[in-house]
Amino acid sequence: MRKPYRKTPTWRTLCFTMNKIALAVLIVSVAAASSIATLAAQKHVQKSTVYAWDAGTKANDWGGVRQVMRSPTPTLDELEIHISTLEPGKSPHAPHQHQHEELLIIKDGTLETFQSGARRKVGPGGIIFQASNELHNVTNVGWFPATYYVIGWTVPGALTK
Repeated sequence: MRKPYRKTPTWRTLCFTMNKIALAVLIVSVAAASSIATLAAQKHVQKSTVYAWDAGTKANDWGGVRQVMRSPTPTLDELEIHISTLEPGKSPHAPHQHQHEELLIIKDGTLETFQSGARRKVGPGGIIFQASNELHNVTNVGWFPATYYVIGWTVPGALTK
């Protein structure tokens, strides 16, 4: 019986076959790395939760702060929430600016907000919006401590800029 005809592979055929194998390995490796990176990122994403008001206050030179959370969420690179208390006449910092945006919601007291050269007073229930990269700060202009919630967020990609 005669053996079936079998052509000896050429160098070109071998290279083409090896390129297909290398490409397949590369695609599988990239997909696996992407899946691992996604799983790692999902481990640290903030899930729905509840925070108690009685979280400890850390005293500082201007009053105190309760750190509520600071972590990524499914849609933000970072969500930061804290509750600040300012003693009368105090500011938490000099006028400054930053890339993330913030909301301040006044619970008690009277704050004066400084935003891009303008000053305005805000009382309980008032809301202050601090836009990205605009000069701002707040000062307690009342006779009693002022307490306010700070909610800051950073959109995807902004932390790397």
